Amino acid sequence: MNKTGIALFTYNRPEHTGQVLQGLMRNDIDKLYVFSDGYRDERDRITVQQVRKLLANITWCETEIIESDTNKGLADSIVYGVNYVLDRHERIIVLEDDCVPSADFVSFMQKCFDKYEYNEQIMNVAGYSLPIKIPQSYPYDIYFSYRPSSWGWGTWRRAWHHFSRDKAILDEIRNSKELHKKVNQAGEDLVPMLERQIRGAIDSWAVFFALSIIKNDGLCVVPVHSRIKNIGHDASGTHCGANQKYNVELYKETIGNPVLPDEVVIDDQIIHRIRQFCSPTMSEKVINFIVQVLQPIGIYELFRWTRTHFKA
Repeated sequence: MNKTGIALFTYNRPEHTGQVLQGLMRNDIDKLYVFSDGYRDERDRITVQQVRKLLANITWCETEIIESDTNKGLADSIVYGVNYVLDRHERIIVLEDDCVPSADFVSFMQKCFDKYEYNEQIMNVAGYSLPIKIPQSYPYDIYFSYRPSSWGWGTWRRAWHHFSRDKAILDEIRNSKELHKKVNQAGEDLVPMLERQIRGAIDSWAVFFALSIIKNDGLCVVPVHSRIKNIGHDASGTHCGANQKYNVELYKETIGNPVLPDEVVIDDQIIHRIRQFCSPTMSEKVINFIVQVLQPIGIYELFRWTRTHFKA
């Protein structure tokens, strides 16, 4: 059996899913696991059925399609599917229905898997790369980051073993200056993201995986040139509004043998630029502070309604 399982997670976006499937068709794939979440309500029934019709017509590779009768939601669907595939394979490549891959995406991921197979510090391989400026003198096709990506990513069974959704991690971060510093090194937006997850404002598995990696001193492999283009920032997704901040041009060349460093060395310039890119804006910091103050006294929902009503 192939060491790597490839999984696609879908819900109710047939047009987005179609573009992702077109991208995958250009890759060398023997088998594709597809997880189709059940519709949340009657409004989503038709689009979920349209997605499943697309999936049923895949003829360019073997498929195993797992259709849920209920709506698991994004986080539970991903966690279930990753566990399912890693019960059968040592490694996994994960795509969601808005992550369009380049023609060499799978090949790139496999080469990174092979290169860092036995380096337990490497816990995540990303296909997506933030639109930051890489120093011209940088000699490799990947860099190492404290921060994983959830847009076209991969991991090993050995690394996923550390994954936990224990909300107590927030208290651990608050009570440990060392851990708080390590988390902020990966991005000052992670703690606010965790707080939003805990209060139910978002449905994220990714923030927990990021923190599991950071807590265990793990690192992530990221391509210099992005192999993933996220097309979900058009307000069609569950968590992403209309936003061009993360837009990148999909890498169109094919590097047969990407230059991968033997030694794991952090480039401080790149890390600094990642932190700058991911840091919350002043307005986001102010809103998060207000929420922290209002939630314990029970008027956060009124604040949220007021913000939504004012925007409208």
